[in-house]
Amino acid sequence: TLRQLRNRREQDLAPFGLRMDVFRFDGSFLSLAIDLPPEAIEGMTKRHLVRLDTIIDMEKPLEIFARLNVRHGPNTEQIIRKLPLDAQENTVEFDLAYSSLNEKRLERAWIDLIFENPAMSQVTLRDVTFGRRLRAAL
Repeated sequence: TLRQLRNRREQDLAPFGLRMDVFRFDGSFLSLAIDLPPEAIEGMTKRHLVRLDTIIDMEKPLEIFARLNVRHGPNTEQIIRKLPLDAQENTVEFDLAYSSLNEKRLERAWIDLIFENPAMSQVTLRDVTFGRRLRAAL
């Protein structure tokens, strides 16, 4: 089940969070897709880093992966990162310099949060924040 809940803790930046209760589950992973707004890809180049900050509460430790998907023309560039298991607040960065991104044909972007073996668990996404910045010139 998915449920929206009010974040009441002082450290929670977002006013609401999303709670996911998973009971009987026959698959090996569960994916939650989050569309990025069109402004997120305006002017995006291979010189950019995309940063994902999360605050996630888990009933039991789960492996979580974040996959950045950027559609450019008929192709979709995918970059995957594993979120650290040992922290409630996590940061991962996607470096577009190592991608095959066609900067002139960007159409849309989204993030998949992939939860490995989520059966009999409760996960609360307290905050999910995206940022983009240019990488330092060398």
